[in-house]
Amino acid sequence: MTVGGPAALTVGGTAALTVGGTAAMRGDHMVTTTDSPTPGPSIPAENTVLVALLADRAALDVTLDRFAGAFTVLSGLLVTSSDAAVLDRVRAPDLLADWPLPGDVDCARGVDLLRQSGAAPEDEAVVRRDYNRLFYGPGPMIAPPYESVHRSEERLVFEQETMQVRAAYAAFGLAAPRLNKEPDDHLGLELGFLGALCVQAMDAIDAGDEPELVRVLTGIQDFLDEHLLEWGPQCLAQAAEGATTLFYRGVAALGLGTLRSARDIFLPLP
Repeated sequence: MTVGGPAALTVGGTAALTVGGTAAMRGDHMVTTTDSPTPGPSIPAENTVLVALLADRAALDVTLDRFAGAFTVLSGLLVTSSDAAVLDRVRAPDLLADWPLPGDVDCARGVDLLRQSGAAPEDEAVVRRDYNRLFYGPGPMIAPPYESVHRSEERLVFEQETMQVRAAYAAFGLAAPRLNKEPDDHLGLELGFLGALCVQAMDAIDAGDEPELVRVLTGIQDFLDEHLLEWGPQCLAQAAEGATTLFYRGVAALGLGTLRSARDIFLPLP
């Protein structure tokens, strides 16, 4: 599993995230816009987690690299069903051994479940059927992958939460790939957005751009706190409980572990 930057992290034939001077996601993933990014904020004294992260840039770069890898792989596995090539790659023993957040108990369980899925083996058709049951349809979705369905009063797509997520993407020069056609607040897209922000933060470290680094790290904190952690764990728990395949039980476990690790690293204790 390649997680270093600048690099392309790929879980199949399509690069999930191309990083460098301009972050982009193609196909079903995030794309760049021409909008100017929002200027960087100063560091609030009460944001002790941010102050601590900034105190050791080398350690921060490693942390960002690890989360860029985890978020981007999960984005690729959740934004659409995995084909045979993706399944072969993501379940390869050498790739699983390199999962970037190995210390979390759910991540460790997820890696083991993906290993079992490969040994079973669960083929593309079986995995696709389970993906559709969980996240797509037809019929009621077991784990609706849209923030507004979990958080809005009407439990519908394209609600207020969708527009808030769209604005968060735009603040960093990014947009959902099928704007106004499919909801911006898909779980895979939100994870991909955080992966892109991690890459932008690494670019800011490389450039010695302190205001931009503070802006992007604050964006990671805000998006976790105001969006993804408000509904992502519930969605992934529904997927873990409802999945009939080892594969999606494993993906859900990896997602739960990654979000918990992100909360512990990037957000202050309540």
